[in-house]
Amino acid sequence: MTRKTGVDLSFKHLTRKERYLPDACMRKRFEGLRGFTAAFGFVAVFLMWGLWFWSLEIDPRHAVNVLPYHLLMGVIMMVYPGFVLVGRLSPKLSWLLYGQLLVTQTIFMMAMSRLDGGLTHGYVALLGWLLIATPLSFIFPWRFNLLGVSLLLVWPVLLALSFGAFAAFPFFKYLMLAIPSSIAILLGLYLADRLSRRLDEVHHQLDWQQAAINSVAESVHVTDEKGSIEFVNPAFTRINGYESGEVLGRNPSLLGSDEHDVAFFKNMWTRIQSGEIWQGKIVNRHKNGSHLSADMKIVPVMGYGGQAERYVAISSDITESNRMQEELTLSNAEFEAIFYSAGVGNALLDVWGRFTKVNDSWLSILGYSREQAKTLSLKDIFPDDDVLECQQILAALSVGELLCDDKDRRFVRRGGEVFWGRLSMTPAKDEFGISSIIAVLQDINDRKLLEEKLESMAHYDALTGLPNRALFFDRLAQAIIQTKRIQGMFSLMFIDLDGFKAVNDTFGHDTGDALLKAVSLHLHECVRDSDTVARMGGDEFTIILRAIRTQDDAAHVAEKILATLAAPYHLLGHECRIGASIGIVIYPDHGTTKEELLSQSDNAMYAVKKAGKNNYRFAPVKS
Repeated sequence: MTRKTGVDLSFKHLTRKERYLPDACMRKRFEGLRGFTAAFGFVAVFLMWGLWFWSLEIDPRHAVNVLPYHLLMGVIMMVYPGFVLVGRLSPKLSWLLYGQLLVTQTIFMMAMSRLDGGLTHGYVALLGWLLIATPLSFIFPWRFNLLGVSLLLVWPVLLALSFGAFAAFPFFKYLMLAIPSSIAILLGLYLADRLSRRLDEVHHQLDWQQAAINSVAESVHVTDEKGSIEFVNPAFTRINGYESGEVLGRNPSLLGSDEHDVAFFKNMWTRIQSGEIWQGKIVNRHKNGSHLSADMKIVPVMGYGGQAERYVAISSDITESNRMQEELTLSNAEFEAIFYSAGVGNALLDVWGRFTKVNDSWLSILGYSREQAKTLSLKDIFPDDDVLECQQILAALSVGELLCDDKDRRFVRRGGEVFWGRLSMTPAKDEFGISSIIAVLQDINDRKLLEEKLESMAHYDALTGLPNRALFFDRLAQAIIQTKRIQGMFSLMFIDLDGFKAVNDTFGHDTGDALLKAVSLHLHECVRDSDTVARMGGDEFTIILRAIRTQDDAAHVAEKILATLAAPYHLLGHECRIGASIGIVIYPDHGTTKEELLSQSDNAMYAVKKAGKNNYRFAPVKS
């Protein structure tokens, strides 16, 4: 609570929660009044006893009658100030003041009635104290308290003056004693109250400092000038394993691990005894015997004579961090060894695609020197057509949208040679997020060429390079699915060469093979790139005409093929003449499956053969 010139009894200093909690509110209110109410109580007791001292000059029969009242009032008036001074004030005890004043003023009323012989002056005393002086003294703010204090001092004087008129009371002597003494006592109690408040502030500060020390994660222990432990916080127990009762009064050497020589500790004590702060790493021993690595700071607390009176040691357990650092160092060393000695190309890239580290295999695969690699980025090793895709993949890896990318890609060696490689890219993270990209490159060009060759052997005719029977059926299945989806049409042609057997028998197989190659080229010239020309075996070919509009489109292609193949072929010194018989079907008019379409086209082709060859015919529409 903030005080400027007195006791702040307003509610402005209370938190919103405290304003609606009666106990907390009352505690704030009466803690601000405790010193002054104590002072009022003592002043009242003093005035009562002052009145008793001078009662010797009152009529003896009255003096004897009021003496017990004075004694009882004095005892009662000491109760509340006693609780205040020993710091046992609570919201419930605060009501004790009201009850105490009520009882004492009732007794005072009875005492006055004994002197006066009636209750008139006693009623005046009771009402005056309860309705005027008492509320002003501890309910209203500080400025009204001054008025209340004045009334508390003046009221007994007025009563003494009133009663002294008939009791022969020495009023002026009473004033000479009562007023200066009351003011002196009030001033003394005010100063005592200020001291009490200051001590409370110190205790509160020590309380929150204690709470702060107990809540920190670092171990804290305090020793006296001789090195005996006086205080440890909970973190000390948690880290070192010792309870506070096991270490208080003992020397910190019980934590020694024999990892440090005498010179180490001698240097430590020399520095802190001279007032310097010592800071360094130390190895201590846990209660269970294990060793603990700690980062410790020892701060000397200097006394008035310039000598250290206390030593505050603050230490952080770094055992686990040291272990992790050692593991990290070892793993880094292992990583470096694997990175540079691996038979595959290893590289580290930043999130912008620039190379930050490469091994010799990477340089060998791409044909660059280590100096040249310093200026390279990922886009420099890809063909132009693939750069955009690779930049998008790198961006996705850098923000965590993609966990890994592992694909066969084309690369460009220094000098422009394009080759196939297997590139695997994985993001690497640190405590701040993704920091780099790990790239592993393998040269798979020979394997890729072999795969392409095997692929060609499995799906393409070795002589003509056209799709073979297996690939033809795959293309036919795709054509059926796609055409069905768009509800369109496509045509299938089955072609058998007329006169090929005579050429092959007359001029030999070499000439026959050359003729098949020439025919395959001419068939390609008669169709679009989206169409498929396949060799079914021997001198049989098939053509898939995709996305035709009418049957006339297929007839036009068939006529073009017949005209092209009718021209003489000059091969290996021989003139060869051939023709072709063509059977044509339309999907879905002549069939909806591969088997139906191929069978219908084959039947149509044989019908042409029987009718005289070198022509084309459509299969009959399926009923």
